[in-house]
Amino acid sequence: MKRMAAVLSLLLCFCAANAQSSGIQKASAYIKVSIPGMIIRDENGNDIKPEPIIERFIYLECRSAGKPSIDSVFYNGILFIASITETGKTIVDVGVKKKNGLPVKLSSKKGNHIWKIELQQSTGKPLPHELVKNIIIKGMLDKKKFCYTVHTETELSTPDRY
Repeated sequence: MKRMAAVLSLLLCFCAANAQSSGIQKASAYIKVSIPGMIIRDENGNDIKPEPIIERFIYLECRSAGKPSIDSVFYNGILFIASITETGKTIVDVGVKKKNGLPVKLSSKKGNHIWKIELQQSTGKPLPHELVKNIIIKGMLDKKKFCYTVHTETELSTPDRY
């Protein structure tokens, strides 16, 4: 009887763990911040501080060959509009980390696909270019809803803009 109860509880744990799988293996969030290099002046000759150009994007690695459908992406509770494209590569050169100058490369496991989600803030006050630690991605993959949380965002270096 004890053995049967142990096997049954193990089976329930296995089923519960499988029910939560979304097909997303991992996700990585990145930010690029660039500031135009030329000083802009108004009609009175006063300097106008240039606004930084912020580019945010996420790479998803999925088991499925089907395209994920992204319903919403929230950065610290602020809604972003997402557009998704398949990279078509098993190794993706993302960029160079601003913190240490090391290249960032993503490689997928055999049979997995890498997708790039490009983001634009929908409305409201622009999100500051600080690193975000609470990114929630909601959508569907293989007719199953998923909610995936990314806890870190990596800042990449950008070339100077003029």
